Amino acid sequence: MNRLFYGRLAVGNLKKNAGLYLPYILAAIGISAMYYIMGAIARDEGIMEMRGASELFMILALGCCVIAIFTVIFLFYTNSFLMKRRKKEFGLFNILGMEKRHIGKMMFWETVMVAFISIAGGLIVGIVLNKLVLLALVRLLEFDVPFGFHISMASLTSVIILFACIFAATLVYNLFQVQKASPIELLRSTSQGEREPKTRWILTMIGLLALGCGYGIAIVVESPIKVLGMFFLAVLLVILGTYCLFTAGSIAVLKLLRRNKNYYYKTSHFTSVSGMIYRMKQNAVGLSNICILSTMVLIMLAGTLSLYVGRDVSLQARYPKEIMIHGYQMTESGKALLQECAVQGAADTGVSIENISSCTNLSFSGYKEGEDIHVEEWREGAAVPEGELVVTEWLTLEEYQQFAEEVPSLAEDEILVYTKNGAHDDSQYRVGGQTFRIKEYLPSLALDDMQIEVMYDIYFIVVKDETVMQKLNEFQNSVYGERASDIETVVALDVSGGETEEIACKERIDQLLAEKNPDSKQGAVRIDSRSQRSNEDMAVYGGFLFLGIFLGFVFLMATTMIIYYKQVSEGYEDKERFAIMRKVGMSKKEVRSSIRSQIIKVFFLPLVMACIHLLAAFPMMNRLLMLFGMMDVKLVGVCTAITVGVFAVIYLIVYSITAKTYYRIVN
Repeated sequence: MNRLFYGRLAVGNLKKNAGLYLPYILAAIGISAMYYIMGAIARDEGIMEMRGASELFMILALGCCVIAIFTVIFLFYTNSFLMKRRKKEFGLFNILGMEKRHIGKMMFWETVMVAFISIAGGLIVGIVLNKLVLLALVRLLEFDVPFGFHISMASLTSVIILFACIFAATLVYNLFQVQKASPIELLRSTSQGEREPKTRWILTMIGLLALGCGYGIAIVVESPIKVLGMFFLAVLLVILGTYCLFTAGSIAVLKLLRRNKNYYYKTSHFTSVSGMIYRMKQNAVGLSNICILSTMVLIMLAGTLSLYVGRDVSLQARYPKEIMIHGYQMTESGKALLQECAVQGAADTGVSIENISSCTNLSFSGYKEGEDIHVEEWREGAAVPEGELVVTEWLTLEEYQQFAEEVPSLAEDEILVYTKNGAHDDSQYRVGGQTFRIKEYLPSLALDDMQIEVMYDIYFIVVKDETVMQKLNEFQNSVYGERASDIETVVALDVSGGETEEIACKERIDQLLAEKNPDSKQGAVRIDSRSQRSNEDMAVYGGFLFLGIFLGFVFLMATTMIIYYKQVSEGYEDKERFAIMRKVGMSKKEVRSSIRSQIIKVFFLPLVMACIHLLAAFPMMNRLLMLFGMMDVKLVGVCTAITVGVFAVIYLIVYSITAKTYYRIVN
């Protein structure tokens, strides 16, 4: 037999099944192009020379890993659908005299052609669009636009290796499926599963329990630190619950509706419920995938958009003033030196100080249990201490006098307390063997130069004098050792001028401190500039938004593909049902109305469930964003609502387009 016969046969098969293979090839081209672009940007020399490059590189590298893992899962999933539609064709070839080894050769050439078109097309699209996407990224990050054009050979090689391995693996899987099946099994593959599904109550209960536990973790766990550890457990439980409820729970609900005679024995409900039972059996896994992908898109875009839009709010909370000078274990002369260098640095750079403040405090964490604050060093593998993790900020009455109009006197064991979110009903605190009586809860504390927007409860405690402060410092040093905090002096100031003047002033202060305190005799010093941090934060938050949009587009493309193939599958299956329903006496209008009702319910159920998942996940998402300094819950809510609205519109458009394919097949 001519060696080119199988190649020509493969070409003919691909043309004949263009409606199935074209979307698959386009999706593979799109994903391979995105994988190339992400890798090329991560390796771009111009990007790596910009500020915040290290943070951006880690984000882009994470994106490459996510796309690679997702590509393997997605291409295998869509390939399984293609095989289901093609098995009948292979069965006919086998019955007509073609041996399975000949079918295998034909499948080999089909896979080679699809792989070549997908990889070559993806690389061409990726290379062409790489510069455009790079320009969008630098625009988003407010970076300078890099000049030049280059092809990343490392990314090109990575794409070829990854997708060649995936297509080779799918070929092996397809050959195995054909080899183990008899011709009769291949012919009947598209009509398998027509018997009514059984009600699996145990699986339904597992789904409800898993979903309830996942939601419970998201809603109940309040500490952002604990949320971080429980996040993946909650995600796994919700995924498990989603699959169980779509595959078993939906069947159970529909059968309960069927038992309700008053509801079931109506024309519209009779056909709708009966048809939905079979639809859910055949499409439950696909609908679960759509729901989970939609949820991932919504959470990813809502979270990254919130971080990007609220970056200034977050920055303002972390840096209340433009320049923050932190001195650790400073002597009295060292504290004076910080003030002196701040004033001289502003004068040397030609800017005026608009306001300046300073404060000395001691900060360390503990576990608050009632009126006891346990200060214990937790090590990996050890039991977590009892109580809630809190931060305590200690300052002397003398320091507090700078910010208060009226200052009460304190005994050695008396304290003043200010807390924003913590308990207000304690009468005393026990810390390190000492008991401090709470004389008064302060209604406010105007410490603008201290960072009070944190992700857990914080207690500002005013003690009598430096002696009490030193005792507390010695105690926490004895517990934490090398990890112990230092007594910190913060000098915070705002200066006139813009970003350039602010950074110049910060650098001049840094230079003066190095000249006047070369050996750190007065204590260690660190200087932060809000504008400088803003540039670095832009790389992080902008990078996350870029990654969110990029991966969101990948997941949306996968969702579109699954919806499309589901519409095709529904079309072929409903074509026969359509004819049967007409034969038993239903009008064409009634048949169309019944099928349209079922299709809409089936394909919009994942969107409804995704919105429910998002609503339940909102508290957890909000607390995770606190880890990045995003404390504005209202802003997060607005960004989430906008994301849901835009996604719903896109989902509706995708459904409308793919529904045309369905009705074309049915008619």
